Amino acid sequence: MHLQIRRALTASVLPMVCLTAFAQKTVTGTVKDAKGEPLIGVTVFVDGKPGSITDFDGKFSIPNASPSSKVKVSYIGYKEQTVTLGNAANLNFVLQEDNATLNEVVVVGYGTMKKKDLTGSVGSVKTEELNAKGAPSLMENLQGSTPGVNITQTSGRAGSGFNIEVRGKSSINGDTNPLYVVDGVMCDDIDWLNPQDIERVDVLKDASSTAIYGSRATPAGVVMVTTKSGSAVKKGSKATISYDGYYGITKAVRMPDFMDGQSFYNYRFMKFLAYGSSADGLQNPARPTYKMEDTAMKQGLLFDGENYVMKQMLANGKTYSWPDLVLNDGSQQNHYVAISGSSDKINYHTGIGYNKVEGLYENDKENRFNFKGSLDAKVNKLISVGFNMNLARIENKYADDDAVADAFRMNPYMVPYYLKDQYDKDGAWHTAGQLANFPGNSYTLGTTNTGMQFTDAFNPLMSFKNSSKQRETWRMLGNVYLQFDFMKGLNFKTTFSPNYTYYREGYYQGYEDPTNSGHTFAVTTKSPYIQVPMTDDYTWSQASYTTNRSFQWTWDNVINWTKTFNQKHSVGVMGLMSLQSGNVEKSYWLGTNTKLVGSDWNAMQNLTQNATDSYTSYSENSMMSYALRANYGYMDKYLFTATVRWDGSSKFADGHRWGAFPSFAAAWRISEENFMKNIDWLSNLKLRLSYGVTGNNDGIDNYATQSTPSKFGIYPGMTTGYVYSGIVDKSIQWEKSHEFNIGLDFGFLRNRIYGSIDWYTKKSTDLLYQVNLPLEAGVNSSGDPLTLTTNIGSVRNTGIEAAITGVVIDTKDWNWTVSANISANKNKVLEINGTGDRVIQTSSTKSQVENSIFVGRSYNVLWAYKYDGPVTDRMMTVPNNEAAVKNNFTPGEQVKEYDYYYKVYGLTEGQPKINDKDGNGVIDEKDREFFKGDPKFTGTFTSSLSYKGWDLGFSIYAKVGQHVYSSFLEEYTRFSDRGRQHLNVDYYIPAGTLIDCDGVNADGTYLNPVYQEVTHYGKYPFPNDGAGNSGLGSLATQYDEARCVTKASFAKVKNITLGYTFPKKWLTPWHCSYLRLYFTVTNPFVFTKYDGFDPEWASAARKNDGPSTVTYQLGASIKF
Repeated sequence: MHLQIRRALTASVLPMVCLTAFAQKTVTGTVKDAKGEPLIGVTVFVDGKPGSITDFDGKFSIPNASPSSKVKVSYIGYKEQTVTLGNAANLNFVLQEDNATLNEVVVVGYGTMKKKDLTGSVGSVKTEELNAKGAPSLMENLQGSTPGVNITQTSGRAGSGFNIEVRGKSSINGDTNPLYVVDGVMCDDIDWLNPQDIERVDVLKDASSTAIYGSRATPAGVVMVTTKSGSAVKKGSKATISYDGYYGITKAVRMPDFMDGQSFYNYRFMKFLAYGSSADGLQNPARPTYKMEDTAMKQGLLFDGENYVMKQMLANGKTYSWPDLVLNDGSQQNHYVAISGSSDKINYHTGIGYNKVEGLYENDKENRFNFKGSLDAKVNKLISVGFNMNLARIENKYADDDAVADAFRMNPYMVPYYLKDQYDKDGAWHTAGQLANFPGNSYTLGTTNTGMQFTDAFNPLMSFKNSSKQRETWRMLGNVYLQFDFMKGLNFKTTFSPNYTYYREGYYQGYEDPTNSGHTFAVTTKSPYIQVPMTDDYTWSQASYTTNRSFQWTWDNVINWTKTFNQKHSVGVMGLMSLQSGNVEKSYWLGTNTKLVGSDWNAMQNLTQNATDSYTSYSENSMMSYALRANYGYMDKYLFTATVRWDGSSKFADGHRWGAFPSFAAAWRISEENFMKNIDWLSNLKLRLSYGVTGNNDGIDNYATQSTPSKFGIYPGMTTGYVYSGIVDKSIQWEKSHEFNIGLDFGFLRNRIYGSIDWYTKKSTDLLYQVNLPLEAGVNSSGDPLTLTTNIGSVRNTGIEAAITGVVIDTKDWNWTVSANISANKNKVLEINGTGDRVIQTSSTKSQVENSIFVGRSYNVLWAYKYDGPVTDRMMTVPNNEAAVKNNFTPGEQVKEYDYYYKVYGLTEGQPKINDKDGNGVIDEKDREFFKGDPKFTGTFTSSLSYKGWDLGFSIYAKVGQHVYSSFLEEYTRFSDRGRQHLNVDYYIPAGTLIDCDGVNADGTYLNPVYQEVTHYGKYPFPNDGAGNSGLGSLATQYDEARCVTKASFAKVKNITLGYTFPKKWLTPWHCSYLRLYFTVTNPFVFTKYDGFDPEWASAARKNDGPSTVTYQLGASIKF
């Protein structure tokens, strides 16, 4: 019996041994393309793991193969294949080309289309590319991702906005932003969306792509945002839970070179030098000498009766770094949790997100909560329904604008805290260590009189505590649809899309200073500058409460029919009928002199109501639209698209409400022609041509063609009345943009290299613009001439865009992909007001330089004088011009610069020269020059390198060739100010100038004088107080304008990211399907010659300016 059992066991185990032996055998094979050519470097996977890679002959070998193993071959540009090994000892794969890039689905107006079938110019960005940059907003992530789309951050503060231009400035009527379409719903902005909820962004750039939106497209293009939804979930997918998030610390970096204690001392000393005289009385007036008088030195260096305060503080190392006092470390974090899944008939996706940004300034922060819900259901073969909703609640807190504007104006000798127990200038008692209300005041500094101080400017550290500004915003955007699939290729879809925005904003200023009872954290605006007393004699507090509610709905009805005939002719027709309506209601309440301290803006009843400036308003508009689109393709080689849309807007008067916007586009896929089939290295070549017309009515308000009643003070202090708001042009109509585009899409080496290049020209006509009417027509409530908005003006944009992507390495373990894009646009104003060739703004120097408009120039041109450096003691060649001859110089002769410029322009050594363009010796308007306000080009370069589970990526964004009028330079290089902080620039200093001493004797001699031994040839004029206009001489006004115009080119490394994706075998025991951890540094490097905070927002006002930042983030992506 026992022997029989042993024989039975032997018989049963023997086959298993044989099977195991068989399983250990080596399997070989080859991988070739459809033409029989071997493919090199193809990865061969065995049961999901890399098992081998093909050699130069396309051969591979798999050791220890099992019959149950699944073998998969994968190669970029080809369709992957998977087989079960079984008993085969040799496998031969023939891979077919798979133009995945060409088959990528792109979102277009009212539908989708494969990229290979596009006839227009569309830029696309996927979620992986967007979120790799680690920015807290979608707009910043989009920056630089698509050529032709110029996105600029407008401020250095938390929650700052962005300006966006698609293919240049196409309207001269204020800011014209593109149309944003989120999941088919039109809206005004997209920054409130959570970046992790974005599936993809498609930018429709040319008119043939945007014309389907007609007037809604505006000349600035259309940005299509697709969020993650149930429709993207595969049928029958089990429920998955995912988390994407990061936390980061933000630090201020690349601070401007502000003056330190020594630099400011040197500057202030020279700014108190007056004209002197030579020993022999024969001083050359073109090269004056300078002296320091006893009174001036005591005032300049702050004499306290015994010592010079500035000298003492410098010697004792007691100067202050105000940037360190006003700035804090900020933070950024974003978290998004999503659940998605499907059954046979229902797909769903829901998510919740939290985004928080804390800025560098006290009370500058934003909190955002997002909720997303999406469901798609197939009721039966005929009917499908679904909805998509995005909801957000945003909380903003804002730092005091005055505090931000003044935060960096305090010089190193201004004392932030009282150094001893003392009275202030208002007679209030303060203890040591309390914030000094006037850091540069004689009381704080301990000098003997008010003449020996810097300024009565209020302490910005206290201004931060003087006001509270908060905003709460609710955003809801969604759609609900019903679709009927009547038969294959024929469906009808009706969609209702509401868009709701509500915000309330409260502002309060005038908190009581606990260290100065009965006074606020503010200073009076007139002398004597004191802290504002909390009495009825002063408007010592102010509160405002603003609410804004807007609601817009769109009802789209779309019918689609597609059909392919004889496998050659593909036809598609789309018809649209759309209704849109919206309204905005706003209220603003202003009050002063609250009687209940601490009530803020929550108790407006406790304030004295300002009925004059308080108001409520309501407006509405509506639009009706029809559209047709037809697509035709022959054998996937010849593609045609024709579109026409009709829009009727309530903004226009009867007879002018309707506009028609047609477009046509054609494409030729050259690579599909038979004569191109034998070119192995060419994967794709498509030529595109398009022409289209789009409209715009954003430049006018809802009642632009109607005269409305407006309050008007007839007799000041006696009575008020109402008059019509002005004269209107009832015949105004749509702005229109006519655009022609030619493009080429290409792909080489099985699309390992692919890209596109486009050239376009776009002319915008009938631009809506305000023109001044003759005084006979009347004046407005301010006494200015009435204006009339009418169609008068045109602008042309011409440009080129190029993008390329290359897979440099693609092996078993390594992949390296790089991408680059570049775009250049030239803008030209063709007409502005029908008669003149320019419009000059005169409200301020900045406005005149930045906002004046000229026919034949770019809309964004700057018109300013050009600084040519200081007058020096070097030799120069006399120019051959009118000014030289008129002043008895011989062109070509060698003379001293100061002799020439003194005789011709009245300038002395060290004073600023302004370029005399016409050479007539008079610096006037004719000598102004044009500086390019648009960049010569913008470009982006990205790199993504991976090795097994590790990945390393970075992106660089560049904007080159633009000039700005810098408010930073306007403030921090101001020669008329010698008491506040300055930029530490390189000043010209003449040889022999007194640059320091320890005092002035009664006979005018100096104690321990220090002189500038040789001329220092600095870039900036010599700081002194000898001549008029703060030492700048006769051209001070022109110089004060010229010094503010500067280049603001830059290249930014937007992010560097290192990540690791864990192997699935490590995650499976935890029921986790994906885990990636990463570390990102945002904006680590900026390359620029701009001297201010950050070149990207160089034109920002001081209250919006601020330091460049670097953020260090740790993040994770997890899926279960």
